[in-house]
Amino acid sequence: MQLKLKMFHEGNAPLANGHTRDSLLRLSDDEFESNHGFIQWAFPTNVKSQQNVAAPILDLQSAVWLANEPSFITFLEDMTAHFLGFLKRNKHWIKAYDHNHLRISRAIDAIRLLHSWELASWFHGRVLEFAGDADQLMPKAAAIWENKADPRHDRVAGAFVGLAIGDALGAPVEFCRRGTFELVEGFRAGGKFDLPAGAWTDDTAMALCLAQSLIEMYEIEPKDLLERFARWLEFGENTSTGVAVGVGQNTLRVLGEFKRNGTLEAVRFGSKNDGNGSLMRLAPVACGSTFRSDMVSSMASAQSRTTHASDIADECCQFTALLIHELVRGNDYEEARRNLTEGDWSYPLQSILDIDYTEFSDVGIRASGYVVDTLQAALWAVETSQSFEEAVLKAVNLGDDADTVGAVAGQISGARYGYTNVPDKLKQGLINERELYVTSQFLSAS
Repeated sequence: MQLKLKMFHEGNAPLANGHTRDSLLRLSDDEFESNHGFIQWAFPTNVKSQQNVAAPILDLQSAVWLANEPSFITFLEDMTAHFLGFLKRNKHWIKAYDHNHLRISRAIDAIRLLHSWELASWFHGRVLEFAGDADQLMPKAAAIWENKADPRHDRVAGAFVGLAIGDALGAPVEFCRRGTFELVEGFRAGGKFDLPAGAWTDDTAMALCLAQSLIEMYEIEPKDLLERFARWLEFGENTSTGVAVGVGQNTLRVLGEFKRNGTLEAVRFGSKNDGNGSLMRLAPVACGSTFRSDMVSSMASAQSRTTHASDIADECCQFTALLIHELVRGNDYEEARRNLTEGDWSYPLQSILDIDYTEFSDVGIRASGYVVDTLQAALWAVETSQSFEEAVLKAVNLGDDADTVGAVAGQISGARYGYTNVPDKLKQGLINERELYVTSQFLSAS
């Protein structure tokens, strides 16, 4: 936690020049232009400032705290409007190079990280409106701004938060046979683990562990990842209720082996190796903006192997990660699906990829814990739906392993439609939604 940043935004510690958060909103245009130390505090990001070495660097914990603090969100919105007013009234920054270009870059990052891609995109659009022909007048800055405000960040949030929404919708009807429960239409309490409405299970908890490991390590580092899984299981880290729930037999055995012997790759044992536990948590490996397709495939495989000694689970993870990656990059779903179907997959996976699900009923769709069944059920839900909400509700109403089928469908459909197209009721009703959103944006910036 950045304690100085926290104290400043709580009003307990002014900046070195005496400015408080409230006084920054009263800066005149001359003061806004000439003061160089405040912008990193008003618009904090996870990138080190090259101009002010004493400026705070936003860590994930601090970012989550800020994003959950209503007074900060109000300040950020007001400061965004204040900055735009300054840019509109003044024209000196409209040239090839100006220090305000760096400020604009920082503001886009901070707004997207801590508030929403929608507000960051709107801010970016207004800046371009004020600048006129930015591509000609300031091509380097314009390219940087466009990258920071790119819609892929919204699709990354869709994939990651979508995973959790599908998990939370499905949790109350997990283990219930299809047709034996009242259809899920929104968050509800209950289920085997007696969770409150909007709470999520091991699917999202392990996805958070995976995301945090990637943010810290920039790659799959098995020891770090397994240590995070172990802390989740033992201490309830990264849970929605403070207690780890839903851990599968295979994962429980693998984490026990890791704690006892330091084993970093799962060893085949019994009949639970081909489960869906590595598929349900997958989204983070597909969400890094700097990750190439070959990196996505290898990371999907590596994270799967930490807990699942299964070739078919490995393959399903690779396919799904590549699909999400293509969607995050803005590619058409049908085209991405068609191209990936032509890959060199084993028969169990290929057999479900060759099916056209658009006119397919749920008869014959199994929502079991077998990884191929889970992926097929998720693909069916996505490909017979026209929206994120329709896809995740179809997925969880299959029953049985409803939370995981929902989580997989949520990842895919979230990347397809984007966070902005997820209904507000599903975002607002999700426990710890801001933590999930902010984590996705740290991934997206990696």
